[in-house]
Amino acid sequence: MPARLPMPLTRELNAMTPDLPPGLFDDGFHVACERLDRFIGALARSMARDLDLVGRRLPPSAELTAARGWSADGQLALEWLLETLELYGHAEHTATGWEVAAPLDGESPEAIRAEAVAAMPATEPAYRVMELSAAALPSVLAGKTRGEDAIFGPSTLGLWFDYCSNSNPHYAINNRLLAIAGSRAAGPGARVFEVGGGGGSAAQALLAELTADGKPPAHYTFTELHPAFLRRGGRTVQASLPPGCGLATMRYDVNLDPASQGVGAGQFDLVVAVNTLHLAEDPVEALAHLRGLLSPGGAVVLGELVRPTPLAPVHLELPFAMLEAYRRAPLAAGIRQRPGFMSFAGWRQALQQAGFGEITLLPEDLEHCAQVYPGYYCAAITAR
Repeated sequence: MPARLPMPLTRELNAMTPDLPPGLFDDGFHVACERLDRFIGALARSMARDLDLVGRRLPPSAELTAARGWSADGQLALEWLLETLELYGHAEHTATGWEVAAPLDGESPEAIRAEAVAAMPATEPAYRVMELSAAALPSVLAGKTRGEDAIFGPSTLGLWFDYCSNSNPHYAINNRLLAIAGSRAAGPGARVFEVGGGGGSAAQALLAELTADGKPPAHYTFTELHPAFLRRGGRTVQASLPPGCGLATMRYDVNLDPASQGVGAGQFDLVVAVNTLHLAEDPVEALAHLRGLLSPGGAVVLGELVRPTPLAPVHLELPFAMLEAYRRAPLAAGIRQRPGFMSFAGWRQALQQAGFGEITLLPEDLEHCAQVYPGYYCAAITAR
């Protein structure tokens, strides 16, 4: 069972992405990813030992969940664990289920985390989020707690603000790609509408990029459903606005008609979202709603974690697999073929069905990037 991860993050990524600014994938980014990859492999081994999966032939995750009396709420996270073990060469997907190797020895996750955070303190939130999720899984499987309560409760909101920050290199790349694509799609004085803006880090990156490119926007509408994120994000955006740029903040639900939420058609030149639209109950309808908000010549730009293939596992996915909204997003043939994150082929089909005609990807050679380094998932998708 040859391991795909961890592996050195090839320095070819910069050469393979001439459509991105030089040096975007710098040595700090490479080293941060390599350390986090090692940590996730070690964490998965530790989780497998704790759940008594090591050295066993196991049925598919649904049957395993039922056989052990576990809650179905933990099934997707259990599937993540088995797939991640396979990604690291510790398990094999067989005709009847799974076979997990034994023994699962190697570095401890605690030692890797300590080394990584000492070398690059800004990466700490990425490790804390994964540790928090791993620690919660046994309780979720036992039906004693909900993933939302364990990892998105009031006591953890500060952690998520830190995680979804431009200071965290594991998250900042999402915002940077959105900002580059958004600035390329927008003209001077654009009216921008952001969906699901979280703590405001994507807006912060986009506003900086637009201003640096000499085309600051005229107005920015920041939206978010979670009240705490709406307040925090609104303050972040307010502090990031270039001179003369207006600001509005509001709740917006991608699953509802914009008109019913007080948002009129044709008002915006640029609509953006980072890691939000993959949770839409109906991606085609949600995207069609956003298309209706555009003025002539306007564009939608989505910063998304993109699966290498429609059914490919994602080794960073554990926290999201714990959340009901992620687990239960309806599947759609050719678009969302497994819960949560989608492939570019799925996005392209959804955008086409929503009425978009011109669809581009940044980096353009995303598929090759993922082949060279199977831990690369970040992209920005622009549609007109």
